Amino acid sequence: MNPTIKDVANLAGVHPSTVSRVINNDSRISEKTKNKVLLIIKKLGYTPNAIARGLKTKRTHTLGMLIPDITNPFFAEIARGVEDAANKNNFNVILCNTDDKLKKERTYLEILRGKRVDGLILGTAHIKDKSILELEKKKFPYILVSRNIEGLDKNCIIVDDVEGGMMATEYLLKLGHRRIAHITGPLKIRSALNRLKGYKLALKKYEIDYRDELVGEGDFRIKGGYQVMKRFLKLNEPPTAIFAANDLLALGAMQAIQKKNFRIPEDFSVIGFNDIELASFVYPALTTIRQPMLEMGELAVKMLLRIIEEGEFNQRRVILQPKLIIRESCKK
Repeated sequence: MNPTIKDVANLAGVHPSTVSRVINNDSRISEKTKNKVLLIIKKLGYTPNAIARGLKTKRTHTLGMLIPDITNPFFAEIARGVEDAANKNNFNVILCNTDDKLKKERTYLEILRGKRVDGLILGTAHIKDKSILELEKKKFPYILVSRNIEGLDKNCIIVDDVEGGMMATEYLLKLGHRRIAHITGPLKIRSALNRLKGYKLALKKYEIDYRDELVGEGDFRIKGGYQVMKRFLKLNEPPTAIFAANDLLALGAMQAIQKKNFRIPEDFSVIGFNDIELASFVYPALTTIRQPMLEMGELAVKMLLRIIEEGEFNQRRVILQPKLIIRESCKK
């Protein structure tokens, strides 16, 4: 059985409230008493109950984070930024994976609030997301990262996905490609829609007709990119270049191309989005659009703590700029 605060108090010959004050570094406790209590805490292996302390202090120094796919390196990198920044501020992080399902999102939100987390960082938002609108209504501290939803124009950190989509497509156009395909992310997610919008705007700028057969919806996973690219390869007139809405989709497309013994970039040019670490290690190294993932995670914590500690609930919407990273997967 785990030792309790009363066990510590009995051995130290003090009241449990004195033990609590020692744990919270109360300056009113003498050095002699403090050292005695700390020695017994160490001897017993006593660990303070964070939730019980939170009931008194109304703080648990714990943040909840929801991501849609823990296997996606993009979200893993953001989570790393969140954890690093949280630890620097003496906060812990509980990480939950929703598989991009609203039902799991709702369940985890209930669990995390039951554990009395001080705030939430959410990378799971769909375009219409009642659970997040409910957080807004109840003024529960939250920050959206990488995604935002209809009806909310604050408390979020996103990259300029429209600009990024234009940047990727325009790079291929400048290389001379005119039949450019796009593998989108799930179109229930605003970032996927905005990258598609950027693709369309770039085509329009260069007076290239938009063609439905050159756009396929993926799932932000390697398998999704592979399946959509297989369909493109069966077209009577396949594309010469592919813009994938994230790097995993691009890797899947590359696999489908190479499996048919075509070459990249000689036969097909491929560009991704995110710049996960793996993008620079595949062959050929993937040209992509970089998002500042670590920075997004760190900034999310900074903004969330401003809400928690200073009550500044209406944080601005932060839009970060994407950057073209040219490697070896595209050619004239």
